[in-house]
Amino acid sequence: MTTTPRPAHPVRRTALALAAAAGLLLTAQSLPAAAEAPRAVPANGRTAAAADYYASVEGKSGTALKSALHTLISDQDTVTYSQVWDALKKTDEDPANPDNVVELYTGKSIAKSRQGGAQGDWNREHVWAKSHGDFGTATGPGTDLHHLRPEDVAVNGARGNKDFDDGGGAVSGAPGNYTDSDSFEPRDAVKGDVARMILYMAVRYDGGDGFPDLEPNDKAGNGSAPAIGRLSVLKEWNELDPPSSFEEHRNDVIFDSYQHNRNPFIDHPEWVESIW
Repeated sequence: MTTTPRPAHPVRRTALALAAAAGLLLTAQSLPAAAEAPRAVPANGRTAAAADYYASVEGKSGTALKSALHTLISDQDTVTYSQVWDALKKTDEDPANPDNVVELYTGKSIAKSRQGGAQGDWNREHVWAKSHGDFGTATGPGTDLHHLRPEDVAVNGARGNKDFDDGGGAVSGAPGNYTDSDSFEPRDAVKGDVARMILYMAVRYDGGDGFPDLEPNDKAGNGSAPAIGRLSVLKEWNELDPPSSFEEHRNDVIFDSYQHNRNPFIDHPEWVESIW
């Protein structure tokens, strides 16, 4: 088990920071170029739907903000695990090809019909690994679309239930992703996506609704504990990789068509630093 921070990949981190500073990451979040075509959003960067959604949390920070957001986003509809297949075909549809979805870690566009468990298929990746808290595929955390994403079967297997951290060896079939015995590093273009999904889960599921109290911590190798790390790295990823138009659109689709709740850290990534 790794309990102390490991060296990051300085070249990749430096390049990512420079790209963020230049404002280039908003158009580099997924490999299909058309997936990042700009969408019409208000000047403040939030969707119109989000503007009124957060009225009840205005002016709050720290633990008060976390508590208020938990109450807000817990008001949601749910889908079953079988319904997740069709939902992901909408939330993660490739804007350049409506017959395809975009895989999270590989960034590849793959036919929606290739869902399944065979080599070369895509399946349902739980970004907050379902064994971290042992919630399985139960309706609730096990089916929450805000952290379920399409992914290549083999790459999903390589990630397994590992925590997130910098470092490791290259993942076969997924350029830019790295893994070792207890952690997984996603490609630069979705590092922030991963961080915001993990932190959404920590706010949404706090132990008061019959499910485990999910919390991030600053270590890797958490195993079956209802925790995922490494928090300090996730915070860095949130800063270095701001929300893309693909990520914002996905948040809108979940809000409008499925769960009717939002991932607040996509709309307000600055709230990560306020809470943690």
